[in-house]
Amino acid sequence: MFVELGISVGLVSLYNYFNSADKRKFKNSFNEVMLKTGIKNKDDETFKIYKIIPTSYGYICYLRNTKGLSIEHLDSKINILEGNLNSIVQLEKDRFKDYIKMYVVNKDIDKFKFEPVKCLNHLLWIGKDFKGQNYFIDVNKDPHLLLGGATGTGKSFLLASILANLIYSSSKYIDLYLLQICKSEISAFECCDCVKYSAYSEEMCKVALLKLLKELDRRSEQFKKFGIRNITQWNNHRKDKYMKRIYVVIEELSFFMETELFEYVMKIAKAGRSVGIHLISCIQRSTATNLPPDLKSQMTRITFRQKSSIDSVNIINTADATKLKERECIVDGNSDYQLIKTPWLDEDFILLHKYVEQIKVPTQDEKQEILNVKKINNKIYSIEQPQIVDIEESEIKEEKPKNNKTRKGVVSMEDFKNGFNRKR
Repeated sequence: MFVELGISVGLVSLYNYFNSADKRKFKNSFNEVMLKTGIKNKDDETFKIYKIIPTSYGYICYLRNTKGLSIEHLDSKINILEGNLNSIVQLEKDRFKDYIKMYVVNKDIDKFKFEPVKCLNHLLWIGKDFKGQNYFIDVNKDPHLLLGGATGTGKSFLLASILANLIYSSSKYIDLYLLQICKSEISAFECCDCVKYSAYSEEMCKVALLKLLKELDRRSEQFKKFGIRNITQWNNHRKDKYMKRIYVVIEELSFFMETELFEYVMKIAKAGRSVGIHLISCIQRSTATNLPPDLKSQMTRITFRQKSSIDSVNIINTADATKLKERECIVDGNSDYQLIKTPWLDEDFILLHKYVEQIKVPTQDEKQEILNVKKINNKIYSIEQPQIVDIEESEIKEEKPKNNKTRKGVVSMEDFKNGFNRKR
């Protein structure tokens, strides 16, 4: 018994020794970098680590405040810190605390497969940060998303995982509109119950966008009438008339920029947040002409690897996207700039289908076109689909009766009243 206890104590001591050795080595490396970067005050004092906590991804370090220096001095040398420490470094400073917290990530996140993360309908799950924590975008703060990146870097897979997690978590509380002109990669979701409209042509997309603008105006009028500022406040006070969040998914936004539809998209981008109508779109290239500044300012941009620094700067204002690896993306939001790793998906969406059965997967059976039919007297008749035509209200005229003859068996109320009065 004493032998086993001695072995256990020895192993623990050995683990603590090597763990402490790693921490000492990291501290020494940090101090050396501080010395050689020249970050110091007039008394030659610089930042020092007074507490270090090992984590699964690296370290959390606490730096003492140094008179005459600020977090901006450290932030200006962040590239040197990351390069010399072979790590991802994130700095955090609470204005009421007397220390700076430094997150050091020196281990890559292993490949993780898609697995839904339960969340509320205003949260979009993107993946995990390099500390291994789930990362969400709150559409109350960042109402619209634009996904960018070079061909084959993962835009469509991220879009699919966002939609699958949203449907899995909040299907009863959302409506989805799927709009695409040339591509058809989001058609896998068209059979989901929360999908209210799927469009595959410019004409159908126009009908959907006009319908959405009408709903936007209706909600705005309702909010104004009852003194409501946003959809969250409405659903808190008017639970009997719950409003669903509407997510408008546009497969390739550049196709819409070349048409009159872009004007409708911009109206939603500018006024959709408060009424709960949100855009999620992909864009192939982020050139200056392909990404108007007024649209860019309205959307949270998520980019995978970009081919050139110009494309990277156009979408996130830095060249960082040229260095991204597989399934890595940068989120540039209103108050956040984060490096995120996205989940792995198979290209057939078998993994998504496991959690949302209505998501379509490839099959060897050819799907026939569904006909609109009607059975009359044991005979099957095919009914042609109505054609969608836009008609101005000024063109609608009320058709008057061709003659005033009353059909047999129909009693006029006026004649009935007149006859009743004569009898009296």
